Amino acid sequence: MTTKNPTGDGSAPAEPLASPRGAPLTGLDWSDVETKIAAAGDYLVATTNRDGRPHVAPVLAVWQDGAVCFATFRQSRKTRNLEQRDGCTVTVPGAEVDIVIEGVGHQVRDAERLQQIADLFPAKYPWWHPVVRDGEFYDPADLGDPRHVYAVDPARVFAFGKADGFSATRWRFSSPGQDRKDLHG
Repeated sequence: MTTKNPTGDGSAPAEPLASPRGAPLTGLDWSDVETKIAAAGDYLVATTNRDGRPHVAPVLAVWQDGAVCFATFRQSRKTRNLEQRDGCTVTVPGAEVDIVIEGVGHQVRDAERLQQIADLFPAKYPWWHPVVRDGEFYDPADLGDPRHVYAVDPARVFAFGKADGFSATRWRFSSPGQDRKDLHG
């Protein structure tokens, strides 16, 4: 279920970006983009280290309630970076279109929402069945470090089409309380 829509009433058209001459704009509407994000199996999360260096890592993720949700170990670099700077980017590579989600990552602690997120993982990744306990994910097959769960609320989403050259389209979101200092442009 989606609770966020691009700025406006959700029916506003996507914004075209500069594309190579002759390259068509991606012919996607927002519901197509959401479907592609939800169906993807590969996600890359980019965060920023304290010294400004980027850190990019693959994660298991699901699309829930208008956000990309992923789990990461408590002591991971992603966790440490998001504790310092909540701005992050999630890239969803695809055969026809690559999607880039710029936004704010926040830790999910609500037990009900965590359970909703946990319930989505086995359908996408049949080998992983996280258990919710004490505001975190635990892996019953792994007695190691529990995982924090983060939801990345989109501020901007870009779709880069691959057919006939690279085309680009942008959707903007309004998000109250968003930390704009970490989102450039």
